[in-house]
Amino acid sequence: MEQDEKHIIGNLFEHWAYVGERAGLLTTAPSYKAVMPDGSDWPRRVFDVAGGEALKDIAHQIKKEQLPDAVTFTASVAEAYAPQLAAAGFQPKMTLQGMIIYLRENPPGNYPGNISFRIADKEADAKAFANIAAGSFNYRVDGAVVAHLLGQENKIKVFTGTVGGVAACSGLIYYDDNGNAGLHFIGTLPEFRGKGLAAAMTTRLLQECTQDGKRYCVLHASKAGLPIYTRLGFEPVKEVITYALVA
Repeated sequence: MEQDEKHIIGNLFEHWAYVGERAGLLTTAPSYKAVMPDGSDWPRRVFDVAGGEALKDIAHQIKKEQLPDAVTFTASVAEAYAPQLAAAGFQPKMTLQGMIIYLRENPPGNYPGNISFRIADKEADAKAFANIAAGSFNYRVDGAVVAHLLGQENKIKVFTGTVGGVAACSGLIYYDDNGNAGLHFIGTLPEFRGKGLAAAMTTRLLQECTQDGKRYCVLHASKAGLPIYTRLGFEPVKEVITYALVA
């Protein structure tokens, strides 16, 4: 696995583990980790799978509803585990593009002055973030899980952005143990799309990462987000693939 790919998947997996641990939802087994919150689709994942031979047992536990039916790999690992994934009954469910930017070589620019950003520091902020994220990505996000992340700015920073006094976009930074930054949950409510808010939020987060002395910043882009992040200087590395059992 290339170093940039390690940066990308390492930040994502550590981020999920951190969220799960803070919320009291993390399961750590010898061959995988999992987070399975009630009433929330985030971060509902099995991840950090150590060895393709574990997939048969993971599939068994998913069928018994003891683990979430969403197992995530970076593309290199998914390729290596392809025979075991197929044998256990998994197929790709969602693919995102892992991307990286070197901040010293690509300092962030500015964002429009009509957007106001704040770091969440109270329960109402966590709820607002969860509502924006849920509306942006069309899945359940529990504000109570987000609230467990507040006040930990050395590791995680939860942002909301407002336009005309209305909370319209979300974004989150996670600083991993290797000193890298990861951007997560960059979303815009449907009624505010097409106004450049995703690019503005990303720029604000990159400014924060730069101020905090980070060199590498990673994220995982959908097809819709890929042009935005490319324009801002992110480079594609490897895909991040989530698998589910064949129905």
